[in-house]
Amino acid sequence: MKRVLPIIVVLIITLMTGASTTSAQDPPSTDTTQQATDASTTPKIRKFGIYTINSSVETGFRFLGTDGNLSKYRSDLNYGRGPRLLNLDFNARSGDEDGKVFDMVQVNASGWGGDPAAFLRFDVEKKRWYRLAGSYRRIDYFNNLANFALNQHLSDTHRRMGDFSLTLLPGNETFRINLGYSVNRDKGNSFTTFYYNRDEFSLTAPIRQLSQDFRVGVDARVLGVDINFQQGYRYYKDDTTYTIPSLAAGNDQFNPSVLSSFQRRIPSRGEIPFTQLSLHTLINKRVDFTGRITYTTARSRFRLYETATGVDASNNNVELDQLIGGGQTKRPNAMGDFGVTFFLNDRISVSEVFRFNNFRIDGNQFLAEELYRTRDTFFGKTELPPLITEFISIRSIGFRQLQNMIEVDYKVSQRFVGHVGYRYSNRRLIQGAFDEGLDLSFEPETVRNHTHAVLFGFRATPVSMWKIYFDAEHGEADNVFIRVDNWDYTDFRIRSLLKPVRSLAINTSYIYKDNNNPTRTIEMIAQDFGVDVQTRIFSSSVDWTPIGRLNLSGGYTRTNIDSDASVVFFLNRQRQIGRSLYLMRNNYFYINSTTRLHPRVDLFIGYRIQKDTGQGDRTPAGPSELLSSYPLHFQSPEARLTFKLFENVSWNFGWQYYDYKERFFNNQNYRANLGYVSIRLGF
Repeated sequence: MKRVLPIIVVLIITLMTGASTTSAQDPPSTDTTQQATDASTTPKIRKFGIYTINSSVETGFRFLGTDGNLSKYRSDLNYGRGPRLLNLDFNARSGDEDGKVFDMVQVNASGWGGDPAAFLRFDVEKKRWYRLAGSYRRIDYFNNLANFALNQHLSDTHRRMGDFSLTLLPGNETFRINLGYSVNRDKGNSFTTFYYNRDEFSLTAPIRQLSQDFRVGVDARVLGVDINFQQGYRYYKDDTTYTIPSLAAGNDQFNPSVLSSFQRRIPSRGEIPFTQLSLHTLINKRVDFTGRITYTTARSRFRLYETATGVDASNNNVELDQLIGGGQTKRPNAMGDFGVTFFLNDRISVSEVFRFNNFRIDGNQFLAEELYRTRDTFFGKTELPPLITEFISIRSIGFRQLQNMIEVDYKVSQRFVGHVGYRYSNRRLIQGAFDEGLDLSFEPETVRNHTHAVLFGFRATPVSMWKIYFDAEHGEADNVFIRVDNWDYTDFRIRSLLKPVRSLAINTSYIYKDNNNPTRTIEMIAQDFGVDVQTRIFSSSVDWTPIGRLNLSGGYTRTNIDSDASVVFFLNRQRQIGRSLYLMRNNYFYINSTTRLHPRVDLFIGYRIQKDTGQGDRTPAGPSELLSSYPLHFQSPEARLTFKLFENVSWNFGWQYYDYKERFFNNQNYRANLGYVSIRLGF
């Protein structure tokens, strides 16, 4: 009843307000705007006083039948059965006249009543005085995969996100006031694993997370300069806890470790005040300047409370293993970018962009552990000496990045426009650490690097019906922090748009990426220890409308990814250097058709199929090569039928079938039939 009530309320409001029908959207399938026409009639405009109303509401019922792994289906789609508000659109405008309270109201909603994702958007404006806009999203996330982490990492959470803004004096070009608020809340149940005494244990971890943003700012125009100033404050907290539901043994059957009780609480709090200033001006229509600087000071703190009892890996009774700790950190961060574009003439423009990012992270934490154990002997329990550990850690990281980019755009003719650019980055990283109680301390370490990249591209129109777009980039990435990040790279993409006739459009594109990080080992300096990733993506699509009552579209995408990473692993207790290979050979094809069978009947039919052959018949070259892929087969036909019953009433029926198969994990295969019936009303 709780899910049906919002639908009834919205429907009553729509009936009282008055509406005319428009097309709806069914989230599990493709957007119904793919239909060439809608049998529910073209929206008619009605006036109520000074307002022009254009709105529609579609409500119905979803049906579901599944076979196979329901958890995998819910992890992928999570659509269920029950009543739904499939779509709501409401728009009221006063035109050139002034409304007493508002000049424009717009409301859009979809998915309410039980779908895994639902949204509500609204926009209310009175031109001279205010504009109020907001959005609210509800996402129900479910994840339960048998082939991931021994099926011990599960989630069933509910995320709620809202974003609201108020602009005062929106029509004033010289001065406006902006207010804003955002909220992001995540709650629900989850399971994870915890490493204790050389074993892994499954834990429950109920999620409790919240973040809120508050913003205030102004837009102004002074002496031809557009100024935007914003002051904000963000607060977040995390109260997730970790416990074991009952007496539990670990995953290692040869390890005698047992947890009879366990609880870990790590409440954390954080705040981020931020300030942002932006400037923009155009001088004599020849020089365009844009600048922005942002400053934040993030602070976070946490506390750790952990207790455990059970049996350790040496078969000792753990009477109490208690940890108490905490820490805090501070991160001041200043970043900015400044760009200027010189329009030398009607054909040539030169752009110069300078960016900087400078932050420092200073943090500390303390940890105290008390471990009390006993040992079972012939004479009873023998108390072992308690182990008490205390230490303090201090960390400091300083980061500074400077980047400069220059680009030239040259309009050779109406049919050819090209650009070329160069980007240089200078980065410095300083790290320092101190650990009291572990006798570990070392001097700050400074790392510097310089990166270079060149860019090139063009837009060409060989003939009026054919357009070509090309972009290429080669250089070194300036954001590498870990070994598996890509460093040296060569990327390019090309796209062709061909329209031989007005009713036919042919798109083709190709993306090429070669990214690698040629790291070398420290201990084995003569051996490469890097990562090489190659990506190739070919895509094509066709859209054809041979007659007004029929529209056909289809496409094919091929994605090849080869990832080759050096890894360290142990084989027969011997440390070795090996390779970890991941292969993707994914094929995706779709075709859609929309037909007007009768002035009152529209039919949409679609089919999509995806097949990843992965590694195929390839096997590892030896014990030092780890070969992985994710071969799967997924297909989904669908159909939608729309009947116009009356001028403002239409009846809709939709059906979609899902067939999912994995090559190596048959226990995750599933089939599902998802259908719906709905009625779309206008008044």
